[in-house]
Amino acid sequence: MVIDSKSCTDAAVGIERSTKALRPPDQEIIAPLRARCVEDGWPNAAIECFATMKEREDELAACALQLPVDQRENLVAALVGNASDDTEELAAIVGKLQTLQVGILNCDRFVQAVSVTMSCPGLASAARIQLGNETADFWSLPTKRLSVQDRARMAAACGESLEALRQTAVDVGCML
Repeated sequence: MVIDSKSCTDAAVGIERSTKALRPPDQEIIAPLRARCVEDGWPNAAIECFATMKEREDELAACALQLPVDQRENLVAALVGNASDDTEELAAIVGKLQTLQVGILNCDRFVQAVSVTMSCPGLASAARIQLGNETADFWSLPTKRLSVQDRARMAAACGESLEALRQTAVDVGCML
């Protein structure tokens, strides 16, 4: 029996197909992503996952989590290319946020809401960039060894932050 093993080219094509809304439409990403895959030696499971993604950006996060952190960062850098304007910077932030998992449900919901907020035109791009970068930087800290009480406090704080973000989004005409 022959197993249909996917290649780095297949992975790059899957990523290209699934990230059209995250990057400038004329940006060539297949060659840089294929090179990144080969150079970093992506695991077969990640290659298979990327190669079989449909046209949904949320699948990117699930597949990217199969890569080590440094390879995820290289993936985001390859997706963004030479970021020269807010659109590309916002796309890079969305990529970071979509691969971020805090492990506390309310906090993961907050991070996802921040990711959605990156496309809100009613909020100034500078404010979105600041919010996205601060969220990605803050929540990339380890949370696995926290006590039950600390996790509960964080969950409550994230719930409050999520509600505040939702209100801000509504105030500027965006929905989360």
